[in-house]
Amino acid sequence: VSRVVNLPLVSSTYDMVSTAYVTTKDNHPYLKSVCEIAEKGVKTITSVAMTSAMPIIQKLEPQIVVANNYACIGLDKIEERLPILNQPTDKVSSFHVHMLSRRIIYPSSFLLS
Repeated sequence: VSRVVNLPLVSSTYDMVSTAYVTTKDNHPYLKSVCEIAEKGVKTITSVAMTSAMPIIQKLEPQIVVANNYACIGLDKIEERLPILNQPTDKVSSFHVHMLSRRIIYPSSFLLS
């Protein structure tokens, strides 16, 4: 999980969404109170879930280690095949905007083969 969270595409997307969320909360007082209630509920549920799950997680620790190793191998392969994961969100989105604008300006029906 920590490797996925630290991928530039994932971490920069998280930062962008988090900033939008905080800005929205700050600029809309009614949404702010709803969001704060939801946040408290999520924190409470998460705390109860973690407390309940810890004994199970501790018993399954050897199996979790094996699963983590396989997940890391799988992530290595995904990173090889999808180098876009190592690019920040703004770079990926600007590339796609550029490509879309090219398709709008030069539709494929007008391109010569």
